[in-house]
Amino acid sequence: MTPTSQQKRNDILDAALELFAEHGFHNAPMAQLAKRAKVAVGSIYRYFKDKDELIHALHQEVDTALQNALVSEVAPAISPQQHFVHLMINLIHYLQEHPYEFKFLEQYYNSPFGIEIKREKLLMSGPSGRQSAFEQFFSGPAKKSLKPMSAHVLYALAFGPVTFLLRDVSSGLVKLDEPRINELAEGCWNAIKQ
Repeated sequence: MTPTSQQKRNDILDAALELFAEHGFHNAPMAQLAKRAKVAVGSIYRYFKDKDELIHALHQEVDTALQNALVSEVAPAISPQQHFVHLMINLIHYLQEHPYEFKFLEQYYNSPFGIEIKREKLLMSGPSGRQSAFEQFFSGPAKKSLKPMSAHVLYALAFGPVTFLLRDVSSGLVKLDEPRINELAEGCWNAIKQ
């Protein structure tokens, strides 16, 4: 792909992220997406077979950026608690600083587009063989430090409070400063530790 083609593809993905976050998947027609990306509608189909493929490609881009942010500055030899809290703090910072990505991921994982991926993440049986930072944490040596519960319950206890508060942050109801972020991450750890 030439640099110009790559830039056009990136422009389409950026416009799609904004449009999907603002209006949802079904209320974001391709014509509106093309206008926002400043490309012809036909140009979108040069990069993506259809809207579904565009949505999955966007998920891949957003998830890759999120995974890179999660593992930022993780020290190799730390306790399971320190590791989990560090991952959570990185997660909260990333999603708070990237509200479009947060809204997109919420829609994606709660729609038919992402339900299989969500199931794979919960069951840690993804076909790609690539585990996310949290999948590695939950299935690795730290597993001994966690309550003996199903993955579904552990994920709900770990991520439910974060999702709830980040929705309030994106609505302008709450501001998360560092003490609250640390408190939230520690609270999630306390919910899942043995």
